[in-house]
Amino acid sequence: MSKQIIKPKYFLYKVLNIISSTLNVKIKDIIKVYLPLSLMISNNIKKKLCYQNSQIPYIIGITGSVAVGKSTIANILKILLYSWLCYSVELITTDSFLYSNKILIKKKLIQRKGFP
Repeated sequence: MSKQIIKPKYFLYKVLNIISSTLNVKIKDIIKVYLPLSLMISNNIKKKLCYQNSQIPYIIGITGSVAVGKSTIANILKILLYSWLCYSVELITTDSFLYSNKILIKKKLIQRKGFP
């Protein structure tokens, strides 16, 4: 069986379509904002890995107010960075530490969702 060579343009097109359809983000926004950002970050990671010759984690923090798109940005970067680097990219979100809406309603805390 021969290896199939994936053309870079086709590969990028597939990645952009996956991001756009799963995260409901316009492709032009991904190309204008997230693609250059992910390339800058991946180049920085590659430089650090070459100099240090190790598998030291590279941590990116994303902050902001409630419902501004932090999770969306993190998911876009996760897909793009994995595409460029082929290294494991993990997300650790505060969403994992919050109650679901169902529990918030039951505990009568839904009005305070997202606030301390």
